[in-house]
Amino acid sequence: MNVKVITPLLAASTIATLSSFNVAAHGWVEYPNARQNVCYEDGGFWTNEIPNQACQAAFDMSGAYPFVQRSETAANVPNYRDMAHVKAIVPNGQLCSAGDAAKKGLSIASPHWQRTNVALDENNQIDFVFFGKAPHNPSYWEFYLTKPNHDFSKPLKWDDLDLIDTAGDIAVDAEKRYRMKVTFPADRTGDAILYTRWQRIDVAGEGFYNCSDITFSSSGTTPPTGPGEPTEPGNNLTSLGSFVPQGFGPVEAGDTIRFRTFDATGSEIVDLTLPISATNTQTWPAEMADQFNALQTGDWYVGIWHQEMNHYMFDSNNIASNQVFAPDNSFSYALSLIKGDTPPVDPVNLWDQNAVYNAGDVVTHNGREWTAQWWTTGEEPGTTGEWGVWR
Repeated sequence: MNVKVITPLLAASTIATLSSFNVAAHGWVEYPNARQNVCYEDGGFWTNEIPNQACQAAFDMSGAYPFVQRSETAANVPNYRDMAHVKAIVPNGQLCSAGDAAKKGLSIASPHWQRTNVALDENNQIDFVFFGKAPHNPSYWEFYLTKPNHDFSKPLKWDDLDLIDTAGDIAVDAEKRYRMKVTFPADRTGDAILYTRWQRIDVAGEGFYNCSDITFSSSGTTPPTGPGEPTEPGNNLTSLGSFVPQGFGPVEAGDTIRFRTFDATGSEIVDLTLPISATNTQTWPAEMADQFNALQTGDWYVGIWHQEMNHYMFDSNNIASNQVFAPDNSFSYALSLIKGDTPPVDPVNLWDQNAVYNAGDVVTHNGREWTAQWWTTGEEPGTTGEWGVWR
């Protein structure tokens, strides 16, 4: 039987103080398009209609988490100038997921990763674009390319790559984009993977690691110029309380998360559900928040307000800090956990008509246990009487 665990409707009186946190990586390679952004833009992961086979395989392995957290394909490497340390944190076979086990689907080898056609100019360069959702400076850049004989049937390794270009501390433009010329080898043709490392110069050593699948072509696609995301609201919303209250759960495979919002009269505004599988028992808060935030036009948000960055964002490093923001405190919301049906437990030691049992053997039959009083075979428990072999 299904059981619901429902948090009470929360209002502004339950406001919790937003905690500070170490800002996670925020951004992705926009041109040539990085894997996690390709899958995010293709969509279909909320409706089981993913159009790209590689994205579907990544979803089957890691759920929607790598896509909705497309700005956080990153790793902290304190000794980031030491490539041996970098390779230990972001190991072979996990380069495209930045060594993050929760995003390992991005590192699968597949012939179906969507490729961007790139055309080199007369200087063997392309116009590289990185969308910096939360720009970080100072920093530096490294660009790697798979070798001409790369085997695409295997996950990417460091030895598969050549360092082809670097850049220093590039300033972000008014559209929150880092734009720079990247130089490629002159003789390259066919398919390749461009591997980008954007490294912050800070104590934590936060770095961004993105895989862009490309095809060298005489006519490449045009780098994007417009906004990368809808305009976010300013800091003018009211916190109604914690998104995931303390003690919520446990959340297990087979459960369903339901999130609803209500207006001042109690009428329902939004009603979202998220099935829980083995791939998202830990990452469901980010998935649900992204699904909800994508529907909003600036009047609601699930996340935190980051003062330094001057925008709302979801904090995946500190789930408890995330709040539900609404136009004012007359609105409310409810987060529900709908427990899945508990699968029946198969009984152990089922009686077998053809088995041989000795004194003291215990079997299960017709919902109860029976103990053999002596050697027997073929005699059904429950039919041998009060003084029979099965009691």
